[in-house]
Amino acid sequence: MLKRELSILVIAQTLLCLLSSYLISKISLIGKIGIAVFYKEYKWLRSGWKTFLFLFIAQLLVIGILYFLHRKRPKKTTVYTAVGILVLAVTGLWFTYNDFLHTYSHRLLKERFHMGFYLFWMGMIGSCVFFLVASALGRQRLIVEVKSENQ
Repeated sequence: MLKRELSILVIAQTLLCLLSSYLISKISLIGKIGIAVFYKEYKWLRSGWKTFLFLFIAQLLVIGILYFLHRKRPKKTTVYTAVGILVLAVTGLWFTYNDFLHTYSHRLLKERFHMGFYLFWMGMIGSCVFFLVASALGRQRLIVEVKSENQ
């Protein structure tokens, strides 16, 4: 049952990463000039497919870790790891928002660029919530099965 939902999660993350990378690659003209002249290490952000690969691999890494833990380790481990990644993702979202709000050069990158990164963090939060719910539902299914066997 989890494999079907997991495939839906991966498809949703793929679409979210496509949208995020599209928005990030639509950086403002001033941002493009700034990356070309001053911040050359961020040149990959100007390319939609490179940005997609980076974001998608990061999302697949989180999904892969949580899936492995969900299948092979006790549910507690999955829950603790998912909560830890969730806290990191919420913190990343907050720091990203704060940075875009208070750093003048980042404000020049415009809202589409910002929204792309916000969507990335929201996708990571969604993956964590997915596995938290899957862990809780797995426990509920086990309780229902045990009760039906006892009757």
